[in-house]
Amino acid sequence: MDINELIRKSVNNNLHISVTGISHTGKGASGSVYRISCDKKPTTIAVKVSEYPELIRQEFEMLSFLREKTDSKIPEVYFFDKAENIGILAMEFIDGISGTDKSLRYSFKKKHLAESIVDNLLTIQKAHNDKYGPYNNAVYNTWQEYYKEFADEIYSFSVSMHSEGKLDHIVMKAVEASYKNLDRIFSEETGKPTLIHGDYWLPNFIIDKDSMELLAAVDPFNVMWAEPEYELFAMTVGYGKKLKLYELYKSKVKVSEYCDLKLEMYALYSELLWYKKLGTITHSYLKMRSKRLLKEMKKHHLDR
Repeated sequence: MDINELIRKSVNNNLHISVTGISHTGKGASGSVYRISCDKKPTTIAVKVSEYPELIRQEFEMLSFLREKTDSKIPEVYFFDKAENIGILAMEFIDGISGTDKSLRYSFKKKHLAESIVDNLLTIQKAHNDKYGPYNNAVYNTWQEYYKEFADEIYSFSVSMHSEGKLDHIVMKAVEASYKNLDRIFSEETGKPTLIHGDYWLPNFIIDKDSMELLAAVDPFNVMWAEPEYELFAMTVGYGKKLKLYELYKSKVKVSEYCDLKLEMYALYSELLWYKKLGTITHSYLKMRSKRLLKEMKKHHLDR
C-alpha cells in the first residue's frame, strides 16, 4: 500500500487538483498528518491518514460541526475519503507550530498564549442547545441523565478489562468508587447544554511561534452538548498545567463545588473511552488519573 499514491488519488478525486508535493509533518494517536502541495487552490492543504477510518470520518463531521456552530479557531475541512480501509481527512493547512513544540517553554509570551487558549475555549462555549447529548443527536433533558448512560458503558468496559487482567486494580477502584457516587457528584445544577470540543489540550493546538497566538484547535474527540466543565480536564496535563490554563479559566468563570472532582472523573472516563475505541492505552496515565480521582473523592468525604 503506497500512502502517497492514496493521497494523490484522493485529493484529485475530491478537489479536482493535482498533488505536486507530499511531506510528513507529524503523528498522533489516531493517524499521521501530511503537508500537501497542489497545483491549484487550495495550493497547500493538510491531510490526515489513519488506519481507523471511522474515527477519521467522525473527526471530519465534528470539525465541520464546530466550525459551523462557533466563531472559534477551527480549520476549514475539505473532505473525508476512504480507500483500502484507510481514512483520509483533508483540511485547511495552518502554518504554525504544534502545542508540543519545546520552543513554547522558552517564550516570554506564555501569559498571552494562555489567554489565547482560554479565550478560544470560551468562544466555543458560547454555543448552547436545548438538550444534552452527542453533537448530532442531543435528546437528553439533563446532563446527569446523559452522562449516566455513558458511565454505564465505561463501567461495563472497565469490569471486562479488569477481569481479563488488562486494567490495573487502582483504575478499577477509581471507576467503581466514582460510578457508585454519580448521584452525589452530579448533585449540582449544570446550566445550559454547551458545545464541547472534547480533547482541548496542547497537542491539539496550532500556535503562531512569534506572537504566541492560538491559530487553531484540531483533533476534536467525542464532541457533544455537555456541561461546560467537562472540557476542562484536558487543560490540566502536560504544558497546559505549566501554563495554569485551568486556574485561568476559573478566574474568568465561576465553577461548581465539585468541579475539581468531576475534572478527574471526566479525564479518567474519557481515557477509558480511548482505550475502548483504539484497543491500546498508556496505563501509567490511567493510574495517575485514578489516584488523583480517589484523592479528590477523599477531600469531599465520598465513600471509596
